[in-house]
Amino acid sequence: MAGDKVTTFRAPRTDCDAEFTEKRSRFIGSVRTVLSAEEAAEIIKKFPELYPKANHHCWAYRIGTGTPLEHCSDAGEPSGTAGRPILGVIKRCELTNTLIVVTRYFGGIKLGVRGLIDAYKAAAELAVEQAGAVEMEFHNALLLRCGYDYSKTLDTTLRKWGFTEDRIKTEYGEDVAVRLEVPASMRETMEAPLEEMRARSFLTALEWDDTPLVREKWR
Repeated sequence: MAGDKVTTFRAPRTDCDAEFTEKRSRFIGSVRTVLSAEEAAEIIKKFPELYPKANHHCWAYRIGTGTPLEHCSDAGEPSGTAGRPILGVIKRCELTNTLIVVTRYFGGIKLGVRGLIDAYKAAAELAVEQAGAVEMEFHNALLLRCGYDYSKTLDTTLRKWGFTEDRIKTEYGEDVAVRLEVPASMRETMEAPLEEMRARSFLTALEWDDTPLVREKWR
């Protein structure tokens, strides 16, 4: 994700595992949202633990919103029969920040090159179909604090920016704490007005968390 300027992308709506059988071989397609090659590698390493008796864990990922990083592996299947078909599904569905792992339990009947290509493609397609695909956007968590006398004005300001009640988490204690998840496309617009509010002591705290959060696009 480093260096990417685009903040929106198409990705799976949810993680999903989908299964089907072809000539007694069991295929499990697993789709995950990932933000880096390192995160993808950590997830891939867990599959032999999840399915310890499986024969193969083939995979492909496409990561990034500028120039996507693409990589795939046949994981012991004949060259070109698994990783590339899986990657092809990700690309045809125009997904990014997406990892698909297809696990295979060999059923005793050889599928041949064409059969393997079709089966791995079908497993990936089924997983994507069941997961769904939506426009996603990077968000940043934001914590605001203010006195009770300013809380209504702050709430009005946030609603003018489009934050509905379900997107504002308010906690009442010694002061009023407001927690938000701000779309990356909105952050620049909000920063200067919020800094001015803090400079004028309307806000007693203004804390951004730069850890990227992946959420459905809402603006």
